[in-house]
Amino acid sequence: MAMTSEQRSNNPFRPGTGFVPGHLAGREPEQALLREALQDITGPRKSDYGPLSDWAPRPLKIVGPRGVGKTALLTWVENEIEPLEADVVCLTYVPKRKTKDVLSGLLHKIAYIPGLSRKKATAEAYKLLQKAMKWTSDEPPLKDFEEILAARLMFRPLLLLLDEVMHYNPEMLSQILQQSQALARRGWPLALVLAGTPALEVHLKKVDATFIDRAKDILINRLDADATREALSKPFADRGVKVSDEALELMVSWSDNYPFFIQAVGSEVWKAKEAKKRLEVDVALVQGVEQAVQGERNSFYAKIYERISTDHLAEHAMKAVAAIEAAPEPLTPGQVRACIAEDSGLKRAKVVEIYNRLLDEGVFWAVGDLEVQAAIPSFFNYFKKIYKREHA
Repeated sequence: MAMTSEQRSNNPFRPGTGFVPGHLAGREPEQALLREALQDITGPRKSDYGPLSDWAPRPLKIVGPRGVGKTALLTWVENEIEPLEADVVCLTYVPKRKTKDVLSGLLHKIAYIPGLSRKKATAEAYKLLQKAMKWTSDEPPLKDFEEILAARLMFRPLLLLLDEVMHYNPEMLSQILQQSQALARRGWPLALVLAGTPALEVHLKKVDATFIDRAKDILINRLDADATREALSKPFADRGVKVSDEALELMVSWSDNYPFFIQAVGSEVWKAKEAKKRLEVDVALVQGVEQAVQGERNSFYAKIYERISTDHLAEHAMKAVAAIEAAPEPLTPGQVRACIAEDSGLKRAKVVEIYNRLLDEGVFWAVGDLEVQAAIPSFFNYFKKIYKREHA
């Protein structure tokens, strides 16, 4: 039975990029850090249009594989900041857009303040913002970024969110980071948040912004089992739908504690419940969507495998997967790189590059410098099955 638009709109689960789930579970520590940054930039100022009495917060980095909810956290921040005396500007990667177009669009966002009127004490800042609003892509204003941002910060605090940072043009990124930090260092009410996959760290080494090394890292990956249960059960309970314990545990087992899969499982079960006009979810109902859920998982995995295979990384990935599974104790990043290098004849720099690519694709996940683990355990089984089939 086809779902009506009304039924789809009632679905609290969002298995897509950047959507805030019906219930954002298991991210309380990360949310607390982001709230703290918001509170810091909305503190008292030395004067009406001056810098903060206390320093602005240091930059934050949100790093994790695809599908763990990085952009969802940024979207949550955008919603969270609305009642505060501050504004938010979010820049994300736009494929095939010229740098000058992206930067011009960013400055338009920065310069725009709803309801802003001319004030005698800030006439020059007001005039500059009005001018920036009229800029076109034919006038690349990279050198004026700091001046425009400073004028903007006189009026209201700003949270600047940079998403998918690993894709940004290095020159543009360097200027944005350096000039933003120069203002924050002088106490202007600016909070800077960067988000991306682990390739973000590699990309940042290409830009002249060493202060980012001192940013506060927010590393996110899978949820724990309790948070997964909460993320799956609460959206149903909030809408008066009872989920049996057995049905919930089956849903949890299919999700791999991975945020994207949690949303996919919940969404399919919700659609099945709506189609059958049920007010409860039992094991039989959940079992009925197994094929649809598996299809979502395989589609997600197939894209990872295709990228790895296309770039001739499958053999290296197989070495890493086999080593991680066979090790009696968790391997360190250095040990995984050694396994990749074994009998390959590759130079160290190339091995590091391969390791970083596999890390970025979510084949595995590094917990600091101490431990490498499967980013999504069930992907290992999928990967080995397809790899062996293709190399039989």
